[in-house]
This record gives sequence, structure tokens and C-alpha cells, in this order.
Amino acid sequence: MDAGQKLRQFREQIGISQRAVAEILGTTHVVVGRWERGVYKPNVNSLAKMAALMDCSVDELVSGG
Repeated sequence: MDAGQKLRQFREQIGISQRAVAEILGTTHVVVGRWERGVYKPNVNSLAKMAALMDCSVDELVSGG
């Protein structure tokens, strides 16, 4: 499973939409969708915020660690 698929899996596990994640991170749902599809990669700050939101480590989020 690649990092984008893991982002989606974690987001769905906590039951929030791409739009909700985008609002929390200060971006758009289009960008979140592109992260999940692997078109773009989130920056370090966004990864840290997502990990906090999803109650996991950045390592778990991107590598399953």
C-alpha cells in the first residue's frame, strides 16, 4: 500500500471527508484527493498535522511503521 492509500485509509477510519481534512489543514479537498491518489505529496507540516488529526505517527501515515 502506498502512502496515498494509507492517507485515505486513516482518513476513512476516523470517518471524515476530504473536505473536512482540507479545512483543518488549510488547503482544498482537491489537494487532499491528489495526495491520496499520489499525484502530489504533502509537505512535512501537512503530514505532521494529519498525523495529529489521525492520532498516529508520521511514520505510520507514510510507511506503515
